[in-house]
Amino acid sequence: ASVLSQTSVMSAPAGSDDEPDPETVFAALPPPDAFQKDAGWSRDWSRVWAPHEEKLAATRHLQGEALMDAFRSRPDHVSPNGTGRVIFFDVTGGPVVRLAKERARCEQIACETKAARVARDIAEQERKRREDVPDVVRVANMPTAVLQNGDTVPLLGLGTWKSTEPGEARRSVEHALKVGYTHIDCAAAYANETEVGVALAEAFQTGTITRKGVFVTSKLWNDRRRPEDVRAACLQSLSDLKLDKLDLYLIHWPVVWKRGTLMQGDDRASLRECWRAMEELVTDGLVSAIGVSNFSQAELKQLLETAIIPPAVNQIEVHPRLPQTTLVNFCQANGIVVTAYSPLARGTGVLDHPGVTVLAASKGKTPAQIALRWNVERGVVVIPKSVTPTRIQSNLDLFGFELDESDIEKIRSLNDGHSTSTSPWSLSGRTGNRNKWLAPLISAALWPVFQVVKIDVQKMGRRGFLKWAWMK
Repeated sequence: ASVLSQTSVMSAPAGSDDEPDPETVFAALPPPDAFQKDAGWSRDWSRVWAPHEEKLAATRHLQGEALMDAFRSRPDHVSPNGTGRVIFFDVTGGPVVRLAKERARCEQIACETKAARVARDIAEQERKRREDVPDVVRVANMPTAVLQNGDTVPLLGLGTWKSTEPGEARRSVEHALKVGYTHIDCAAAYANETEVGVALAEAFQTGTITRKGVFVTSKLWNDRRRPEDVRAACLQSLSDLKLDKLDLYLIHWPVVWKRGTLMQGDDRASLRECWRAMEELVTDGLVSAIGVSNFSQAELKQLLETAIIPPAVNQIEVHPRLPQTTLVNFCQANGIVVTAYSPLARGTGVLDHPGVTVLAASKGKTPAQIALRWNVERGVVVIPKSVTPTRIQSNLDLFGFELDESDIEKIRSLNDGHSTSTSPWSLSGRTGNRNKWLAPLISAALWPVFQVVKIDVQKMGRRGFLKWAWMK
């Protein structure tokens, strides 16, 4: 006989000729009792392993020869050739017992998972009830602006600037798409395109919206003006956003910087060459339309003189305190759609202005809805940024009311030329006059810094953002 450890426990031999068929055994099992049913069992699986457990209990007190004699004396515990030789036995009870335990475990896990999913759904419904957020609200016939290539862009979109807390951009975009937004505005410099890409991919996968159903914009940062850098930057944004093609790609600012720097001019690049590279992106099918951002009327005129594909959009700061009427009129007269960023002036002096608050109360609307509607009625696309579900939902409700001439006159009184831009290279609003002399000073102060280090804005928050200037 084989030598057994005094602490060994033996059971029916696995792989014996008389090993029963598992499915035959399982088919004969009775239905579960009430407790087993609550655990998710489809059968009383314990009937399979109960005899095995009883056998172990009956022999647990035996040791050595007594243990071998107990097993040798039972016909179901002899070797297949019938000689009575003691062999090593499967302590688990054989494949039938193991399989029964595995099926019971899987059914119990499935039941617990379902219970957890139900609890999560109930919690989500309760959150929506508290925040008054509907499941899906689609704006019927969402108003659009027509681009020069024939595509249309929704007049309302979600801005993603400054949504930089971990998970913030993803949650905002997910919610916006779910409640009815069909336009998402992004930029490489916002350092969140990877999160936006995850939200878009999940929305496409779950059927919240199709790729054709959402208009996605991105922007080329200021140190990508050489042709090879333009294409590489576009491909990086496409990769981060998990898209094959952008609906709109904009030159972020009308400045030309050396690669890897801030405010350091590049005499080997130009906006004209950059635009040629942008046009090639359209030809190559990487983007549908191209445009600019923060361009003045003079800069647009200069671009139009040489452009083969005219800019489809000029995204600029526009709100009641900075209406930019002359520039808006010029753009629209030349077929350039205007998109307003910071359309609520970041809340400063607009949402709390008496002319807006009184008007909002008289129409049963929020001050934000009034300010956004004012731009929409001018044919200007608005992309308010928010990470709050209720505000994202509220900003969508712009198309069930109108402003008359007296309403517009009240809003017109807010115009004081105030710009919310803090970028020292911005020439918008009254701060533009200050930046004309401040920008050269900052540029000079930064010069020694970029002799030592370089930055890659498209990798902000990721490995490779900062490196030594002499590295490739």
